[in-house]
Amino acid sequence: MVNEKEEFEKWLEQADIDLDSAKYNFNGEKYSVAIFLCQQSVEKGLKALMIKNGKGLIRTHDLAKLGREVDSPENFLNNLVELSNSYTGSRYIPLEDFKEKEVNSFIKFAEEVLIWIRKRI
Repeated sequence: MVNEKEEFEKWLEQADIDLDSAKYNFNGEKYSVAIFLCQQSVEKGLKALMIKNGKGLIRTHDLAKLGREVDSPENFLNNLVELSNSYTGSRYIPLEDFKEKEVNSFIKFAEEVLIWIRKRI
């Protein structure tokens, strides 16, 4: 019988895939897609931690709310809010409205969040 991955592992694996896809789109200058995928990566990572901690899932895309649920560091909260807001905008704002430096900072933040999550799992 094949071992099923634990639920949180599936969420964390998808978070990694989304982050890799964000980097790929960033390199292709598809900045709105990269922002969208950064948000998805962080959201799935935070939800993985919630599942691992036995809290279950909350049906929300609000990263700050998820961050509070897992006691994320206080210095993450502003970035979580900003990434959530940009995620919404990434679906409606033309590509040229997102700048390379801004998107790169979201990628670095997503990497930092996933590292923080892995230390707690």
